[in-house]
Amino acid sequence: MARIKLDIPDNLPFSTEISIRITDLNYGNHLGNDRLLAYLQEARVQWLDSLHLSELEAFGVGFLQVDSAILYKAEGFFGDRVFVQVGTTDWTRKSWDFVYRLSLPDKGDQILALAKTGMVAFNYDTRKVVDVPDALKAILST
Repeated sequence: MARIKLDIPDNLPFSTEISIRITDLNYGNHLGNDRLLAYLQEARVQWLDSLHLSELEAFGVGFLQVDSAILYKAEGFFGDRVFVQVGTTDWTRKSWDFVYRLSLPDKGDQILALAKTGMVAFNYDTRKVVDVPDALKAILST
């Protein structure tokens, strides 16, 4: 029984595919939890790049990850293709969540994991949390 609950929207605006490498496996011979976090960042950065943004510069702010949650639903093994979908939810004046659905297309689209990473808008020069620019919310909320 899951100890956390994640409400992931059905339609997420960006997707990419990542293949599990041998170096992504842990001693259980399946995808390690640290590597799955890296997959989340990879998908997020690819989405931002497709919008000509980055985690360091997006309409005058950077991003700072403040929390994460992962709900594992299946194992991933060497060579498995992982389809990663990304979107955003829970916008506030200074923060939002990136949400993710990871599935295994070669295994009937079985869900591998659901996840979220909490972000704040951050000014890396002043080292302060700042307001989310309206343009950032507009482009990532589509």
